[in-house]
Amino acid sequence: MPSSTDLCPNCPDTPPSDLEDIKWIQCDICRLWFHTICIGTSEEDIAEIASYHCAKCAKKHGPSQLRRVSKRARVKIDYVALDQGETFAVDKSIHPHVPSFMDFTPEASRNKKQFHVDILDSDELTKEYVLGTGLPKPVLVPLVGKEAGMTLPCNRKDVTVEWIAEKVGEGEPVEVMDVLSQQSESPGWNLGQWKRYFYMREKDRIRNVISLEVSDVEGLGDAFVRPKMVRDLDLVDKVWLQNGTDEERPKVTTYCLMSIAGSYTDFHIDFSGTPVYYTVCHGSKTFLMYPPTDENLELYTSWCKEPQQNFTWFGTYSKRLRGKKLSPTGGFKVNLREGDLFIIPSGWIHSVHTPQDSVIIGGNYLTLRDIPMHLKIYSIEKATGVPLRYRFPKFNRVLWLTAYYYYNHQEEFFKDCLAFQPKVPAMQKAENLLYASQTVSALVAHLEEHYELSKTNNVAKKTIPTSLIGKDVPHFLKQLHDWHTQILTVKHET
Repeated sequence: MPSSTDLCPNCPDTPPSDLEDIKWIQCDICRLWFHTICIGTSEEDIAEIASYHCAKCAKKHGPSQLRRVSKRARVKIDYVALDQGETFAVDKSIHPHVPSFMDFTPEASRNKKQFHVDILDSDELTKEYVLGTGLPKPVLVPLVGKEAGMTLPCNRKDVTVEWIAEKVGEGEPVEVMDVLSQQSESPGWNLGQWKRYFYMREKDRIRNVISLEVSDVEGLGDAFVRPKMVRDLDLVDKVWLQNGTDEERPKVTTYCLMSIAGSYTDFHIDFSGTPVYYTVCHGSKTFLMYPPTDENLELYTSWCKEPQQNFTWFGTYSKRLRGKKLSPTGGFKVNLREGDLFIIPSGWIHSVHTPQDSVIIGGNYLTLRDIPMHLKIYSIEKATGVPLRYRFPKFNRVLWLTAYYYYNHQEEFFKDCLAFQPKVPAMQKAENLLYASQTVSALVAHLEEHYELSKTNNVAKKTIPTSLIGKDVPHFLKQLHDWHTQILTVKHET
């Protein structure tokens, strides 16, 4: 057998030496050796082959000969500990929570009269719609059209794993999640390895890619235009240019998600409770979602702290809180198809199942109207020990910049809160002003806490943009307090 550094006849340029363990197979006709990954053959495929014929020899001698196998179905057993250090026998072909997920009801229909999600036409998804309704539930835009202001980098049917790997580069590192353990693969993969895995007929394990950020990739991210509603509401778009430095903005705007059929992502809330836009290029997805009510978030926080969290399905989780036994409420499933655009509001708890191999383009964004929820989820992340690399990057920097921007553009602040809309009933105007007041109050309280931390934490200190707000941070915070008082005065006068 050749060594791991040798080329095989199918290697493009160099052998895939980045693999932890290169495997070979020999053609029984020409006697040449091939990397199994270069011919798209998994370990399960190899075990079924009695006599291997390479592509060239197969033209003359016919395809490879397979072993005779029993027609009885066999369950692939994997003795894994699902991140708990204990050994359990589980079916490798399915995550243990998927049966509960599949059995869950209710399920949202595509009838506009159902009440689980808002079904909109492409031209109805606007900033005004979001601010006017408060986005109380997810939004589904079936077969989204150009009226939504979204432009894909190429024809939807051409957004494939192969195309993404070509644009990004096969040598680019990519975080690959093992679905059974819900942990990242180690050692890490690159896109070339992921592409070869994705197109294998048989997979040794179910794996998933959900965090490949591509906003700066030529011909992909830079050729993609997010829905206009997202661009109009994105807080980073509005405040980052005044940063006063060459510091790179948070890169969370455009992700490519590539999922094998059977993939499952357990319940989570997107970092800092960011809303999500999500369009299906190929395949299908199913979401199971819970609204961010106070009780649901309290249960979610408790569930995240459970020692046996990975073996406990959030949908059936219960906890006695304040003398009352509680379980998550208000949950439902949503099925997404090719061509759909889906909007997840801030703070929603959700898990995701993949019925078919799927390719998705999506992204996250902070908004002014969601600052109270962003801060609530940020606190949950700290309380549950979410690693920094899974939180919104430069979150506190964005909030300082937000406070500075809107303090200096107060009319725009009220406009973005819909506080001074013409022809709005007095009661609605009062509610909008109340929300504006709560937004500033939550923002100021958080910045005060962060400033106190900065006195003993150098990392926190560096996130405060003193080149903009001045070195006298307490004075700036007092200005924000005075502004909040003015808003309260206006509210009481309406």
